[in-house]
Amino acid sequence: MTDGWQLLRAEENDTEDEKPGQRWELSPELNIDAFNINVAVLEPGERLSQNHFHYHEEQKELIHVAVGCCRVEVANDRFDAEEGDTVRFDAGEAGVHLVHNPFNEPCRIVAIGWPPEGRYPVEKVKTRDELLEERG
Repeated sequence: MTDGWQLLRAEENDTEDEKPGQRWELSPELNIDAFNINVAVLEPGERLSQNHFHYHEEQKELIHVAVGCCRVEVANDRFDAEEGDTVRFDAGEAGVHLVHNPFNEPCRIVAIGWPPEGRYPVEKVKTRDELLEERG
């Protein structure tokens, strides 16, 4: 950090290989303890979470679509989130969701979760394929 600020270029850092898509977990690099912040690039056919259609019992989440478009599946609905859109998910079952990219172009998403210690446990409701097969 220099003089009260810090520049971080995600692409200059290692990605989180255990997660779908190309993802950078930035909170540790920025010394942020209040929330988790990630940047992810989802290629066509990829999902944001390794936990598919899921919720966090103790953590709220927010996604911001920086580039492109993604599809958001929620309890009894689905919608497309376009570039510039921001979506918030509550903690608990009411905030169940799946973010994925069924489109032909990559999308870039900023994801924030708070409080950070609420990230786990994650409750997986069903896989992406199971959910999409149900919804048609």
